[in-house]
Amino acid sequence: MVKITFKKAHNFLKKYYFHILSIVFIILISFNFFIYYKYVYLLTNVEIETINEEVKIDQQTLQNVLDNINIREDNLNRVQTNKYFDPFN
Repeated sequence: MVKITFKKAHNFLKKYYFHILSIVFIILISFNFFIYYKYVYLLTNVEIETINEEVKIDQQTLQNVLDNINIREDNLNRVQTNKYFDPFN
């Protein structure tokens, strides 16, 4: 088993610090380029393709969704108008 001492590690870093920093710098620049490409370049320069397909929704499913939304709105209104006991007063 190879024993790594502080002196060996210090000598290795003293000898190769420029190479290590260069590799880390290149990795960081590559990562920043990827983020810029994904979140800036693609959003500003690439045209979005539109899909001209007609969406078909059956009426029963639509009615279920609308009923669910109405129930949630009613619950929200009920909770907002209810007066609760304030334990801090």
